[in-house]
Parts: sequence; structure tokens; C-alpha cells
Amino acid sequence: MSQYEVKAGLAEVDSFNVVGVSVVTDNSKGTEDINALWERFFKDSIGQKVANKTDDVIYAVYSDYEGDHEAPYRLTIGYRVKDERVEGQMTPDLHHVAVQGGEYALLSAAGDQPKALIETWEAIWSSDLDREFKTDFEVYGPRFFEDGLHEVLVHIGIQG
Repeated sequence: MSQYEVKAGLAEVDSFNVVGVSVVTDNSKGTEDINALWERFFKDSIGQKVANKTDDVIYAVYSDYEGDHEAPYRLTIGYRVKDERVEGQMTPDLHHVAVQGGEYALLSAAGDQPKALIETWEAIWSSDLDREFKTDFEVYGPRFFEDGLHEVLVHIGIQG
């Protein structure tokens, strides 16, 4: 049984910190860069390198946008950490990103992955959401690892 139920809509999110591996990319080469970053995340056992993580939920944070969704941005894949220990746990191969608090559009991408996630992002790009382009993030929690469900929660920062 799932630990939580999710409905798409709006969510107020408090700021939090994520530490993990990172790459700067854009949508012209994003698929290749993102796949390589996920490979690095698992190959380098990043979960064992991030001290003081709050749990085993994986976050993929999009930040440092240089414009809209067609401009370069940074993707960080890692774990939420307790705020007071961020700086003390950094190593040269890890990156820290602060997810901004505020209002987020919440979407569920469930089913065959990465197909469902790609389709969700394509819908976001073609939508009329009033995006902030500060931080967006994906959550890979318990429902992602459930057989047949593979749900990723996509949070898109919107103008408040």
C-alpha cells in the first residue's frame, strides 16, 4: 500500500536543500546529458556520499535557468538534506542547490518510464503555466519504486 496519496494541482512548498551530482545542459543535448548524469548518480553511489540526508527519496532539481525552457539550466540529482549541515558535507564532486519556497504546479508522471516523464515535460513546455524558471523538481519517492506504478511527482515553480 502506498504511503501517501497525490492529486495533481497546486502545492505550497517550503524551501529545502538538495545535495547530489550536477550538470549544466539545455534541451538540445538534454537527453544525453541527463542520461549520463543518472548513470553517474547510480555508478558513483551518490546516496552513500551525501551525509545528513533526510531520507532515501531522490530529487532531480532544475535550477539556474538562463531564460525559458529552451535556454541552458542546471540539473542536480541527489537527496534532500537537513539544512544546518549543507556546507559541512560538501565534497568536490557534489553540488548543493536550494529549492525555492513558493507555489508549485504539481503533476504526476506515472507508468512506463521515461516515456511518462517525457510526455509530462512536453505538456509543461506547451502549457500556459506562468512559470518562474527559478527551481523546478521531480520527486522519486516510494511510489516510483512500486511495480507497475513508477510515479514521478513533477513540481513546476509558478508565479505567485
